[in-house]
Amino acid sequence: MKIILLLLSFSLFVITFVNGLASSSFSPLRSSSNNSNNEGDDSKKPILVVGATGKVGRKVVQQLMDRNLRVRALVRNLEKANEIFDDNQRSAIEFVVCDLGSADASTLEPCVQGCEAIISVSGAMRFSKLTDFLPWRLFETDVSQWCGEDRSHPYFSNYVAQKALIDLAKKHHCSRFVRLTGLSSGFSPFNPVSMIFSSVLSLTSRYHFLCEQYLRNSNVPYLILRPGGLADEDRVDPSGSLPPPARVPRTDVAALAALAVGNDSPLDASNSYTLAIRAVGDLKPKPQGSKEEGLPTALDCLQSCRDKSDTTDKTIQSKPYGVAVGIFIYSLLLIGVTVAKMLLGTILSTIF
Repeated sequence: MKIILLLLSFSLFVITFVNGLASSSFSPLRSSSNNSNNEGDDSKKPILVVGATGKVGRKVVQQLMDRNLRVRALVRNLEKANEIFDDNQRSAIEFVVCDLGSADASTLEPCVQGCEAIISVSGAMRFSKLTDFLPWRLFETDVSQWCGEDRSHPYFSNYVAQKALIDLAKKHHCSRFVRLTGLSSGFSPFNPVSMIFSSVLSLTSRYHFLCEQYLRNSNVPYLILRPGGLADEDRVDPSGSLPPPARVPRTDVAALAALAVGNDSPLDASNSYTLAIRAVGDLKPKPQGSKEEGLPTALDCLQSCRDKSDTTDKTIQSKPYGVAVGIFIYSLLLIGVTVAKMLLGTILSTIF
C-alpha cells in the first residue's frame, strides 16, 4: 500500500510539474501582417519563431527584437498574439497562423519561405488516455490510425510538423534550426523520470527524441536545447533565489535560443549542438550545483560551446519507450488488482 501511495504521489507531482512547461499547439491557414520575401538578402531575412505566444516563445520574440532582428511569428491564435504583444511589438512582427497539429509541408512552406533561421519552441501537452495503453498502441510510433481526430497528440506537433519544418529549413537553406525539447530526451526510456513523463504525457519523450534524431540527420545546422523544468522566475544574483534542482528560468532558455541565430551569433555557423540546461547555485534550501560550475549569461554559455560539436549517436533510430511505459503501467495495474483482492478478501472475511 505504501508503494502505491508513493507512486501515485510521484505521478501527481509530475502532472503538477509539467503544467509549468511552456506549450502551445498551433493551426493551418496563413495570415500575416506584412508579407515580404527576401530570399537573397540575409540581412533582411526574418527569423521564424514557432510557438511565439508560448511562455518561452514570447521571450524569444522580444530578445530577437531587442537585437533589431526581423521576426516572423508562427501562432495558432492571432487574437491571443494580439493580447500578448503590444502595439509597438505587433507593428514590427510578421504573423503567420498555423496549427502544427494539422500542418503539413504545403501549409508550412509559406511560413518558412524567406526565413534566415527557425526557432521552434512549441510543444504539445496531452495527458494520456486509458486507451493509449493498449499494447498494440504502445509499440506503434505512428498514432494517426487510431488518434487521427485528436490532433493534440505530441506525435503530430512534436514530430510530424517538426519533420516538415526541418525539411523546409533544408530546402530554403536556413542557417540554423533551434529546437526546444526536454532533459528527459537524453535519458533511457527506463529512467524513472522518463517513464513517468512518458506515461502521463502520451509518450512525449519518444517524439522529442525522434524529432532530435531527424534533425541530427538532416544536415541542417542545429541547436537542440534540453532544459529541465522551466521556471517563470528569473535568476536573481548574487543573493536571491534560484529555481529548484534541474530547473532553469524561461528567460535564460529564450536567450540561448535567440543568440543561436543572426549574424552576431557566437556559435560556429558550421557546427551543431545539443545542450542540456539548468540553473546552478548553492543557495538553500535546494542547491543544484555551485555557481562556479555555471556561466553567468547565455552569451557566455554559447561562447564556451562554440568549438564543440554534438557527439550524440545519430544512428539510433528508436528507443523502447513503449516497453518502458508498458512495464510501468501494467505493473501498477497488477499491484492495484492485487491490493484490491486483498482488501476485498478482508472485507468479506469481516462480514462473514
